[in-house]
Amino acid sequence: MIPTPTQETAISTIIAVLSMLAISAIIGVLFYRKSKNFDEWLIGHRDLGPITTGLALTATWMSGWAIFGNAGLGYTYGWSGSWLIGITNLMGLSLCVVIGYRMRRYVSLGARTVPEVVRVRFDSKLLQVLTGITMILLLIVYSVGQYKAMASVWRLTTGSDWLLSLTFTAILCGIYLALGGYTGTQFSLALQGLIFMIIGWIFGIASIIWAGGPEKIAECLSSANYVAPGGRITSIPLSGYTAAITPASAVYDWIGVTGALFMFLLMATGFPHNIARFLGMRKVTKREFTILMIIVILNCITPLMIGVMGFAARTVWGTELMKIAPVYGDAAATLVSMAIGGPLGGAAFSMAVFAAAISTLAGMVMIMATNITKDIINNIIPNIKPNILLIISRISIIPLMLIPLWWTYTSPPPLLSEFMAGSAVAQAGIFFFVVAVSMYWKRATKIGAICTIIYGIILTLLHPSVYGKYVPPFNHWGIWALTLMFGCGAVYFIISLVTKPLPKEKLDAIFSK
Repeated sequence: MIPTPTQETAISTIIAVLSMLAISAIIGVLFYRKSKNFDEWLIGHRDLGPITTGLALTATWMSGWAIFGNAGLGYTYGWSGSWLIGITNLMGLSLCVVIGYRMRRYVSLGARTVPEVVRVRFDSKLLQVLTGITMILLLIVYSVGQYKAMASVWRLTTGSDWLLSLTFTAILCGIYLALGGYTGTQFSLALQGLIFMIIGWIFGIASIIWAGGPEKIAECLSSANYVAPGGRITSIPLSGYTAAITPASAVYDWIGVTGALFMFLLMATGFPHNIARFLGMRKVTKREFTILMIIVILNCITPLMIGVMGFAARTVWGTELMKIAPVYGDAAATLVSMAIGGPLGGAAFSMAVFAAAISTLAGMVMIMATNITKDIINNIIPNIKPNILLIISRISIIPLMLIPLWWTYTSPPPLLSEFMAGSAVAQAGIFFFVVAVSMYWKRATKIGAICTIIYGIILTLLHPSVYGKYVPPFNHWGIWALTLMFGCGAVYFIISLVTKPLPKEKLDAIFSK
């Protein structure tokens, strides 16, 4: 039988989630004294090691889609969703570790935010402001996915409306962001990353046993058909790695699959809340760098474990979850955890979902708050006092928490992973080149970076679910995604090659060993 929320499950979930959030808030309070001024609030004391950085990085990377949405993807699309669940996480995040470590160089040159890295690299305040505004727009969209993940698991485990619980969650998160700053947030993220890694691995392995083993799961999925939200069964088989559902879906054909693979490869570094994890990191030895990579590898497999829970749910319950509105297939992992572990299982998994979602949300809100103050206001008013900027940053956390919360409450996305992929592709296409590649390629120019951002924003509006449905061939997700990402790359390189770079003496100062 499909589990239903009970009083025991509700109480256990509330206790588990509150405990995790309370500890995170306490960490923020403890680091309050280490964030005495605006500079310390932005990047701490640059003394964070590989374990804290590795866990915090995987926490901001995984987010609600990995610990919650991936099971819905596997349940809804079967094998055709598995390429999103697999080792593409490891490919992207490994590249992020290699490139992100370079951020330390730009911190030593005066950068305190990701857009400020761009300013230092191109000697352009205009580009810093444009980068900051673009990040805010795309990160607000991605924040909606975090609330959707928490809202769904709350409703499934407690049976109650989630608005009050998520408002309280947003308040606690805002407290440890405002008080603890970068360092306090980094340690809170590390705790949350450790929580969902352990719980994800346990439930992933347990779900395979619960469903009857790998053979039983493979047998079920090989004969399964796609079921639309609402429960309508179609004749579209899910036995392959593509499923001809609709061109607006990434699993429609191999063009979409290819687009998704490149999205994962580029977006890990393109996500500003990921690459910002290296702003406060100290110099590490080769042994410590190896430790960092081991943490990344272990936690990159966590989405695979969660995805398996979706396969297990489809094997045991068939298509019944597609009748559960408005969560549908995204309910898979939570209900499997309740079926395996009862009230305590549901509570543990709920805590993992909240840990994953709130960690990414915290990282993004921190980025957006500093975008507003350091990258926009401080550029317009250069002589503003640092303590005023610190106060504004802390206050701006409130609307940045509430805007995506209201969006989720009034218009929640039907399938979490598909919704978040739109913002992910845009961030991958724009910031991988403008931020990451620019830290290594001397010939990159300010004009090339500006044109890349403008092109990326225009193509983002042509997403199949926005205006792309009216402008073929952008009603095809794969064509849209590849055009955005490779187009950003083409614009970035071509425009840079035909425009003038920084003077040699400035480039030598930036790229000197």
